[in-house]
Amino acid sequence: MPKLSEGSRQRRRESIAAAAMRCFARQGFASTSMADIISEAGSSAGSVYSHFPSKAALLRFAASAALSEVVAALSDELPSERTPASVLAHLLRSRSDRVHAQTLLQIWAEGPRDGELEEIARDSVNELRALVRTALLPWCQEPARARTRPPDTAADEISDAVITAVQGYVVRVSIDRDLDSELVASRLIAVFEKF
Repeated sequence: MPKLSEGSRQRRRESIAAAAMRCFARQGFASTSMADIISEAGSSAGSVYSHFPSKAALLRFAASAALSEVVAALSDELPSERTPASVLAHLLRSRSDRVHAQTLLQIWAEGPRDGELEEIARDSVNELRALVRTALLPWCQEPARARTRPPDTAADEISDAVITAVQGYVVRVSIDRDLDSELVASRLIAVFEKF
């Protein structure tokens, strides 16, 4: 069998990881077997194991890729008018599908049991928080706001609030199939419009 080029190898790893994330979102990490992933990927066991030695290694790779993709997409697409409400709206609506929310929740849930995964999740959340903070700092520096508290402090506080709201939203969308996610997003955004 011919050796795969690095580009082909990377695409195959990404394809297997995407199949794994679909399984994890559907069944949970603990209930997903390597056989489930192999079947979902439409690959042989040898092919999957040649790319990933274990389910945990596969989850780490998939989580890193998925979280990096989210951060990159969000950094490219932030609204030009950057208020707490507009940034929150962008974050909630850019990746608001239930499968994506369940995938994030699976990653966060496995983090405490896997130090490497925990580091991947923490780093991506911190990167996203820094992105939000940078986006909101000019808003916090506007004279009317800067009189009430230092802009750096305000940017720290509001970016923490935005990230925490997003995480809460992800949990609610993941665990409540009957939830009107658009209504909840609109309510959260309305609260942030009061900043």
